[in-house]
Amino acid sequence: MSTIEHRAVIKFFTRKGLNATDIHKELDSVYGDSAPSYRTVAKWVAEFKDPERAFEDAPRSGRPSTTVTDENIQAIERIVMRDRQISVRRVANELGISKTRVHEIMDNHLGMSKVCTRWVPKLLTPVQRINRVECCQELLQESEEDPAKFLGRIVTGDESWIYHYDPLSQSEAKVWKKPEERTPTRPRQQRSTEKVMMTVFWDEDGILLTDYLARGSTITGPYYASLIKRLRSTILEKRRGKVSHGVLLLHDNAPVHKSNIVQAAIRQAGFVELNHPAYSPDIAPTDYHLFSHLKKFMRGKNFGSDDEAIQTVEDYLCDLDSEFFSEGIQSLCDRWQRVVASDGEYIQ
Repeated sequence: MSTIEHRAVIKFFTRKGLNATDIHKELDSVYGDSAPSYRTVAKWVAEFKDPERAFEDAPRSGRPSTTVTDENIQAIERIVMRDRQISVRRVANELGISKTRVHEIMDNHLGMSKVCTRWVPKLLTPVQRINRVECCQELLQESEEDPAKFLGRIVTGDESWIYHYDPLSQSEAKVWKKPEERTPTRPRQQRSTEKVMMTVFWDEDGILLTDYLARGSTITGPYYASLIKRLRSTILEKRRGKVSHGVLLLHDNAPVHKSNIVQAAIRQAGFVELNHPAYSPDIAPTDYHLFSHLKKFMRGKNFGSDDEAIQTVEDYLCDLDSEFFSEGIQSLCDRWQRVVASDGEYIQ
């Protein structure tokens, strides 16, 4: 039964002149296990000797029964917006309220939750974000008339290190275990120092050219210019009519790619270089699509030599179907639109 009902009965018997012991017996005979204890009955018998005493608890001094007030909601929002990493304990201590109430306000009233920050290649400046928006708008405008035809002319490429050993990430290293088993452990591992530099060019139909830099060498203007010449020859051999329709070369604006000798090689090959904003791997198909899948495939594997690592990469690329490459290129328009919609921020 409710507490208020018990108190009403106690007040009734008190007004009739019964003492606490008799009232407790009456309550026990009617309510059984749900009857209040003798101490509780005696307390309320004493309280109800005052005929004006109501059934509710007397007001308490100190902090009010609820701390979920507009003032505290606004104060918590100000504190959290000032320091996004602040703990609930520190907020509670600063305002003098419980952690439970802070959680309640942040969850139910502010709709806030603590999340892991998302990794981005670089904290972009306002100018760099504007440049990303303008570049994507320009590319969208160029592709507007016939997107399929425009994307079909694109040849894209980039460079990346291929490590002899690249450890699995924490999520990739998850294993199954039975309830009674201990959680498996593994030692902290680092990437190997042995690695080889890979350069790849591809289009919506598949791989056009791969090249692996000799150990001890670096990518220079003359080296990259020679790759552009080889790329043109490969396109003539593998993609009839593509050069005559006009190849749109999409690669990043690394210094070596912008060197005079490389720019001259691009013009001599008859390619048109598409504009690509700085620090933008999220709109470079080789980064967000090809290398993303390739590196995931390579992680956790251990290679004894450059040749072994290279052969594994080549086998992986050969097993990819044309749909994989088409998906990577066809997603460009959607990504350009998302960059514009996000005012130049990085997209996932």
